[in-house]
Amino acid sequence: MKGGRKILIMAGALAILIAAVLIFILTNINGLVKAAIERYGSEVTKTAICVSSVSIHLASGKGAVAGLTVANPPGFSSHYVFRLGTINARIDPSTVTTRPIVIDDIRISAPQVVYEINPSGTSNIGVLKKNIEGYKDDAPQMAQGEQKPRGEDTKFIIRKLVIESGRIDVSVAALGDKPKTIALQRIELTDLGKPGGATPSQLAQQVMSALVEDVGREVARAGAERYLEKGIDRAVKRLLDK
Repeated sequence: MKGGRKILIMAGALAILIAAVLIFILTNINGLVKAAIERYGSEVTKTAICVSSVSIHLASGKGAVAGLTVANPPGFSSHYVFRLGTINARIDPSTVTTRPIVIDDIRISAPQVVYEINPSGTSNIGVLKKNIEGYKDDAPQMAQGEQKPRGEDTKFIIRKLVIESGRIDVSVAALGDKPKTIALQRIELTDLGKPGGATPSQLAQQVMSALVEDVGREVARAGAERYLEKGIDRAVKRLLDK
């Protein structure tokens, strides 16, 4: 009887522990998601990523992220290179307790991009692209027996991600003019992370890489490269005249 009682006590304690963990996760999920976006995104871009707020409702499978900004690399005047506006997501609730977690749809509305060329002729998008492309090579290797950071074992699949109604402000330091504004065309990505899912860092790399590539194409398509070249030529002339 005593042995059976001990087992019951242990089982009860384990049930209380599990319940406490679930309550902690459910009541702190917004903060956990916010911290994950800022951490893994910043690792990929090598610049600070900040989020104002996160609102996740597991029962309905809906979530929203507000005020996400990607800071400019050092050497540029604008505070940010991307400001992603409103981000809405639909999660498949049946996959929340499984692996991978499936996100049905993510919509990023009205993002703002600052495409900046500094006085030395370097573009912030070019720097950011190198940072993103070099992320995998620069990632620290795990020593034998060392555990991955919490959250890196969780994998996700994003069925569809749409970026729409965005704008790009092209700014050249040497011109000293107001930024030239051009439209960012709609971007749609599908089946990110398939077939087996991808880690938060891998997804951040895929999404940011696609966004940076599209910004570069839109700048070229709008003929803004001539505007940028004009600014570089003027910068060189000023240096020669000194």
